[in-house]
Amino acid sequence: FGRGGAEVPCVLGISKELVVLVDLVAKEVVFNCFTGDVIGWSAEGAALRIYHGRGDLVSVR
Repeated sequence: FGRGGAEVPCVLGISKELVVLVDLVAKEVVFNCFTGDVIGWSAEGAALRIYHGRGDLVSVR
């Protein structure tokens, strides 16, 4: 996740209202935000960067 974060095997879920990442091992939500808080996304090699809030990001590959 972003700079200095941990890499965790997750499932990405996107609905009309929420974006979530669910940890496959712990079976718990490790990230969530309202879709309205997503300000953009970009491809970075094999990863998808999701920008939210005030420019924070989560990187998914």
